[in-house]
Amino acid sequence: MQALVLSDVGHFDLVTLDDPVPGPGEVRIAVTESGICGSELGGFLGTDGLRKPGLVFGHEFVGVVDAYGPDVPMEQHLPLGASVTANPLRSCGVCPICVAGHENVCPQRKLLGGHIHGSNAGLIVVPAKAVHRVDHLPDPSSSVFAEPTACALRAVGRTRISAGGSALVIGAGPIGLLLLEVLRFRGVEQLFFTERVEGRVAAAEASGATRLSDDPEALVRQIKELTRGLGADAVFDAVGSADTRTSATLAARPGGDVCFVGLHSADGMLPLRDLIRREVACTTSFAYRPDEFGQAVELLGRGELVFRGEVVRAGLADGQHWYEQLIKGHPAGKVVLQPSNPGT
Repeated sequence: MQALVLSDVGHFDLVTLDDPVPGPGEVRIAVTESGICGSELGGFLGTDGLRKPGLVFGHEFVGVVDAYGPDVPMEQHLPLGASVTANPLRSCGVCPICVAGHENVCPQRKLLGGHIHGSNAGLIVVPAKAVHRVDHLPDPSSSVFAEPTACALRAVGRTRISAGGSALVIGAGPIGLLLLEVLRFRGVEQLFFTERVEGRVAAAEASGATRLSDDPEALVRQIKELTRGLGADAVFDAVGSADTRTSATLAARPGGDVCFVGLHSADGMLPLRDLIRREVACTTSFAYRPDEFGQAVELLGRGELVFRGEVVRAGLADGQHWYEQLIKGHPAGKVVLQPSNPGT
């Protein structure tokens, strides 16, 4: 099979690898589309501490069932050629963290395209229990966005935001756009966002959100003017810089919620005395549980959630170009690579 392999920091090679063989309980999928995640850009540059040269990136994908390994339960068997996606996050399922329902932060978790070869390739092997059939849905190809959508579903669920409330999303990249979609779907009445890249603004506005200034002082002033002097009920930082984290805390109303989602900076300072005195609840959100991934697949496939950003589709051979373009600030909401699979 063909695969896009990180041969060195900042450089991919399109190479031919042996077809992976599914082991016990596994299914092989012929990949038709594989999305580039913003988290992979740090791996491309050698700064994320996870992805290393020799790895095939990719964890957002759709494809078709190609083969089964032994010992796959009959109830998990789908017809060959069935359209599917799969949860790319593998947790042990037996540790106290998993048993408590926090599979997303299992200490033994492994991510496709992070710890093990991912979907920027013609074929990929995954546990059969992780597979979700999508060809029954009106829009099965939308499942290429299931992984980031699941992240957004979890983040919104980590707050107390409810229908009729107000919310601010800082950063309208792919996760920010999907946060706005989930908030719209949940009936949040006042939606606001910030974004520095002009090419992403229209997509955020399409979810019914109003753009505010990304200047920290102006942002706080604007959000208070629009919420009767209070601030937003919930604020989501989808960037993760020191400045956006501080802005998020200052833009929340007394008794409101702040959810930190973005991972741009490893550290940051927060105005803790002010947060305590206003009793602002701060939380974090990472990845998603298996049920949230399944929910994302269904909501996208039925058109109840829509990824509204610009989508660019390109062949695997163009992968190097598009990773470079995204790092340079290309406004595309998502770049989807398409492996060439004869007969699929």
